[in-house]
Amino acid sequence: MTVEYDYVIAGGGSAGCVLAARLAENSSASVCLVEAGGKGRDIFIKMPAGNGFVFGNPKLDWGYNSTPQQKLNNRQIYFARGKALGGTSIVNGMIYMRGIPSDYDHWRQMGLQGWGYSDFLPYFKIGEGSVRRSPHHGNNGPLRVEPARNFGKLDQAFIKAAVATGHKSIDDFNGAYRTGVSRCDSTVYRGVRQSAAIAYLNKIPDNLTVLTDTHVTRILLRKEKAIGIETTNGKNILAGKEVIICQGAFGTPQLLMLSGIGEADHLRAHGIDPVLNLPGVGQNLADHLDVSIQYGSTRMDLSYAQHQRLDKAAVLMGRWLFNGSGPGGGSLFSTVLFHALEDPAMPELQVFMTPMIIDENFKNGENERVPFFQRLGRKLLVRGRKVARPGIQIDINQERPKSLGSVRLLSSNPLQYPMINPNYLADSRDLTELVRGVKDMRDVMAQASISRFVTKEQGAWADARTDKEIINAIRETAYTGHHPCSTARMGNDSDLGAVLDGELKVRGIERLRVCDAAAMPTQITGNLYATVVAMAEKAADMILGRRPLTPEDIGGGK
Repeated sequence: MTVEYDYVIAGGGSAGCVLAARLAENSSASVCLVEAGGKGRDIFIKMPAGNGFVFGNPKLDWGYNSTPQQKLNNRQIYFARGKALGGTSIVNGMIYMRGIPSDYDHWRQMGLQGWGYSDFLPYFKIGEGSVRRSPHHGNNGPLRVEPARNFGKLDQAFIKAAVATGHKSIDDFNGAYRTGVSRCDSTVYRGVRQSAAIAYLNKIPDNLTVLTDTHVTRILLRKEKAIGIETTNGKNILAGKEVIICQGAFGTPQLLMLSGIGEADHLRAHGIDPVLNLPGVGQNLADHLDVSIQYGSTRMDLSYAQHQRLDKAAVLMGRWLFNGSGPGGGSLFSTVLFHALEDPAMPELQVFMTPMIIDENFKNGENERVPFFQRLGRKLLVRGRKVARPGIQIDINQERPKSLGSVRLLSSNPLQYPMINPNYLADSRDLTELVRGVKDMRDVMAQASISRFVTKEQGAWADARTDKEIINAIRETAYTGHHPCSTARMGNDSDLGAVLDGELKVRGIERLRVCDAAAMPTQITGNLYATVVAMAEKAADMILGRRPLTPEDIGGGK
């Protein structure tokens, strides 16, 4: 069976949903969005506190695993990736955080005209529907944003402790200044998670066809021109104008390679005839490595973990079902600290404070046996296999790691997951940076305003005092910050590792673009969701031949 549309979008994730909605605004164009997962409307996707019902659920989470990481004691790292319309925006931490201006200005300095921060800011604003924010924000866009709801006593104590150790209290991470501590903004509105599908595809226009539960096997090519896609159900979907790949940092390079676009020798090794030798496909994988320090506490009354008891879980869910109120309608993370080791304009570390402790990396162990009254509640407000406990978790994310990895094929079977090697800590400078970060965060946690709520550090951190002991604890506990990118990156004409040009077009293939985190030239300082949405907003203008939005400048520092 064969059908044809003007534009075919392979992947209904964060970028795919935005692109589908924006391209369909051209009423004369026909658009088809193809997603391997479901419709993304499950109750626990909508409910912010229901993350544990999505994270690790094979119906909603692809559940990738890394290769054993040599520098992390040969541990495998679990990568949650959303498997439904909305993509990973159905399972992310719901933090609205752009990169810092210099991240995008660096892209422009790399020869990618139109991708500097002043060029990008109007696209952030057109996509954002912020509550209580101006002037650096948009107030009327589809992606609704509000201050993080679950901001309580421990959040306030952490901010006070950070300020006492010299960190600046700021009001808006996405404003003129980034380095400091503050309550963060959340992609939640009236108690509902704002996934890209919920935000952009609430109403499906007549000229947009959305196909779910449809897995793309390869891009259909005629010589060096994309003409459509092939799916596992035997359907060929042709594109009269363009094919746009939006399958994320892992799925996009895999699909390109399955289609004969990638390093020729690697493709031949898996029985795939190369169409285009493009060695950069699957290379330059960048991710934020997360070092997690856990502090015990006797204060269950201040911990999210209290909601795992059946009676309290029932109350939490009841309030949310009634009108979206209560802690069930808020994200897990409310307070963030950006820490600069050298230049205040370029913070190297993003630190999350969570008022409970959890084991988020699934490869660290199987499901923990729990009492009967916690079997429902254990999945509320958590992401992991083990029961949450009272305490404070400090997650130190390294923002611009020098260690880069790769995504490679394991076989030519499109249903087999690719081989993901983030190559964490391969560059020793990353480890040096993290050790400094651990010491600085310990100074914050030693302040009376926060230390009075906790007992001692847990697990591998309990007796880690020397640099050598801290390094051992990092190797034992670190996992992904859930921000993989740059595996099919943009670059200028002289960049031999670039897969895409500055208009997101695949080099050497006509009518084929990539728009998702894989296309990012480098890692950014912050969470990826807001940037991916803005990239898709900008890409829609490029694809439709619209004049770019007028550049803006926020002024002030970074």
